[in-house]
Amino acid sequence: MTEKHLPRQIYGQLSTFVTVAETLSFRRAAEMLGRSQPAVSAHVKELEAYVGVALLTRTTRQVRLTAAGVELFDRAKKVLTDTRRLVSDIQSQAALLKGQVVASFSPTTAFSLTPAVLKTFVQDYPGIRVELREELGAEMLAAVQNGAADVGIGPYNNVPDTLSFRPLFEQEFFVIVRSDHPLAVRGHARVADLNDLDILWAPIGTTAREVLEKAVRGAGIAIDTRFEAVQYPTLFALAAAGFGATVMPLVNTNLLRGLNLSAVPFRDTRIFRTVGLITRRGEAFSPPVNAFVHVLVETAEREGRSLGLEQTITKGDT
Repeated sequence: MTEKHLPRQIYGQLSTFVTVAETLSFRRAAEMLGRSQPAVSAHVKELEAYVGVALLTRTTRQVRLTAAGVELFDRAKKVLTDTRRLVSDIQSQAALLKGQVVASFSPTTAFSLTPAVLKTFVQDYPGIRVELREELGAEMLAAVQNGAADVGIGPYNNVPDTLSFRPLFEQEFFVIVRSDHPLAVRGHARVADLNDLDILWAPIGTTAREVLEKAVRGAGIAIDTRFEAVQYPTLFALAAAGFGATVMPLVNTNLLRGLNLSAVPFRDTRIFRTVGLITRRGEAFSPPVNAFVHVLVETAEREGRSLGLEQTITKGDT
């Protein structure tokens, strides 16, 4: 038997037939498809002529599927669904060959997490351009909200209703002192020890300051400010120069060793903050952004402990 060449319009004919079969009405099918009723009827007749068998029986009162129509209906729905899925998958793959991601990171996560994330991401998706922004809370939330950034990664969980905050991991805080400091020699600290130190603070309004203030209030002690600095490298440099101690996340062990500093853990309490993914509520990720978020979560799970991050959630859907 000679195989027939499929007509070019077969996809449209199948789509029209499925709509008629679902509604059992040429009139309703025409309304749903945005076509005239004669055009819908012609499509079905052309399909019947091609397959060589009646698919529908028509009377003045009803439309009914024949046995062949029932079989074609079930299989045609699958063909149409698979075709749509195929096109969507190919389009998604094409988008991953190019495109852009703009990600806003808080300073400590930018320093600790981005090198590890980018190492994997540029290998897997070399055609996607990544723009990194390093921003504090208000700037990050504004950037995500107005579309200047696709996503934010930071400890800023007090987001407006138009944004969502998805917890990713926790950053534990340590006392950062010179390696020859008595606390470093002892190997652990208590919150009460802060009362005897010259504390180098992050400024009021930062989450690092809020975390530390909450801890000292809970211990019933008060701390006088010695010096303040927004950026953690400045606080670390001041600690290395002997101006005092700071309480910050681990960030990077190589940086601490290079400055002859030690990160001393608290023994009597755990001081931490939750870092999460900040996105526009109800908005789906583009394929490049979805890929970036997936690599971000995978990296935090795989290398988080060495970066001073503790995983708080399962990967879930990205």
